[in-house]
Amino acid sequence: MALLEVKDVGYQYPSNSAQSITGVNLTMAANSLNVVIGPSGIGKSTLLNLIAGYIQPQVGELRMNGQPIQKASWQRGIVFQDMALYPWLNVTQNITFGPRMRKMASAQIEQRLATLLQETGLEKFKTSYVYELSGGLKQRVALAREFINQPDILMLDESFSALDNLTRDEMHQILLELWASSGNCVIVITHDIDEAMFLGQNIIIMNGKPGTVSQTITNPYFKVAFDEMANNPAYFEFRKMLLQQIK
Repeated sequence: MALLEVKDVGYQYPSNSAQSITGVNLTMAANSLNVVIGPSGIGKSTLLNLIAGYIQPQVGELRMNGQPIQKASWQRGIVFQDMALYPWLNVTQNITFGPRMRKMASAQIEQRLATLLQETGLEKFKTSYVYELSGGLKQRVALAREFINQPDILMLDESFSALDNLTRDEMHQILLELWASSGNCVIVITHDIDEAMFLGQNIIIMNGKPGTVSQTITNPYFKVAFDEMANNPAYFEFRKMLLQQIK
């Protein structure tokens, strides 16, 4: 059984048809890293909101582990571009907010926290407040805050688009390491073709008006850095094909 099933899903915004989707079909497995790519305004974020349970489909259905997705849940975490961190809390308090609200045992929270602080390089910032951090450090906190919950599905909505190239590369590596250690299903929304090629085990292409999934491609260059492929014509042919698909 697939972890996530999206069957013939459609959602029409009455005042914003550009974000509407129709006839979306997807399956995703546990321990998979999936990138959804397409032009801006194609409905990528709408799809994420449906998977998260923030909105309900008007047509079709979404299931996780065979059960209908009917509301938001910590089992489906999401990291937005603006991160939505709590500025009145420090790094440790932000990261542990979710499990503390669910009354998780303190020893278990501390164990998960220690691991995540190390994996994200936040150990020396654990008592710092959000307003004291750079954009890249804030994104590390946002990732750790979701991974500490050990969600079955973790979604990132253009989460790294505002970062400079060096910081974005660092965040890519941190995400891959957290994903490898967690074994969960990660879904990344992006409009950056190179980010999609590096992060996507599976590349899901959306286009059309309203938006729909036109193709899902197994990526032969998953985790291969762009600068390693300078003399590989096949890499650039694959990249060109993806660009043509999303236009």
